[in-house]
Amino acid sequence: MSIPSIRAFPALLSVCLAAGCTAWGQAVGQSGGAVQPSFEVASVKLRKGEVTFSSGPFIRGRMVRATALTLRDLIAGAYDIRYDQISGGPSWADSDHYDIDAKAAEGEGGPLTEAQARQMMQSLLADRFQLRVHRETQEAPVYELVVGKNGPKMKPVAADAPGNSHVMGNDKGLHMERSHGVMQELADQLSLTAGRPVLDRTGLTGAYAYKLDWYPANRIPPPDLDTPSMFTALQEQLGLRLESAKGPVEKLVIDHAERPSEN
Repeated sequence: MSIPSIRAFPALLSVCLAAGCTAWGQAVGQSGGAVQPSFEVASVKLRKGEVTFSSGPFIRGRMVRATALTLRDLIAGAYDIRYDQISGGPSWADSDHYDIDAKAAEGEGGPLTEAQARQMMQSLLADRFQLRVHRETQEAPVYELVVGKNGPKMKPVAADAPGNSHVMGNDKGLHMERSHGVMQELADQLSLTAGRPVLDRTGLTGAYAYKLDWYPANRIPPPDLDTPSMFTALQEQLGLRLESAKGPVEKLVIDHAERPSEN
C-alpha cells in the first residue's frame, strides 16, 4: 500500500528557510463572500508543559496536522503571511501551544492542495478560536534594499536562462543560492528573516546569479558566531545594502480571539 506524501504549509517553514510569503485568502469573519470549505472533523488540544519541539501544519492526503503551534503560528500558516504582518491579538496567542489533527471529507477529490488546506484552516480558526480579523494597510518600519556605493557584485544572466534556487539553514545561519533570480525575489526572501518587510529599491531589472550566507536579523546570534549579519553579508557578498525607512505594509489585524475548548 502506498503512503500519501507529506507536505508542509510553506509559510511556517519559510520563516527559517526558503519560500516567499505573500498575503492570501479572504479574511475570516468578514461579512459576505463565498462560504469557505471546512474540515469534516478536527481535534484541537492544548499542549501542556514545556514545549521543546513544534512542527507543521503538514498536509498528508486529506489530513492536516500541527504540533505545538501557537495561534500566531497557525494564523501565519493559514493566511500565508509573515509574522510581522500580523497585528494585535491576546498575549496567549504567542504563549499557548496547540496540537491539531483535522480531516477533510472523503470522496471530494484527491489530496488537499495547499490552498484548500489554508481555507479549511481559516474556517477552523474562526470556529474553534472565534478568530475575527481584517486587513488594513499601515505605515510601518521597513528596509529598503538599495545598491551599494561600489555597485552590485552579482553575475548578470539572460532573462530566459534556466535557473534554480535553494535555501538551507542551521544554527549557524542561512545559505542561499540562485542561478536566476530577480531583486524582488531577494527582497521577499530577506523579509522572512529581517524582522520587517524589505522593499526592492535597487532599480536593477535584470536577472542575476548569486550566493548569500548570513545570520537572520530577527534572531539573537550565538556567541562566537562567524557567520556575518544580514547587513554585512549583503554589502560584502552582493554589493547591496539595507536602509531603514517607513512604508505601507499590509497587515492582518486580529479583532477577536478566544481560547478554544478542547475536544
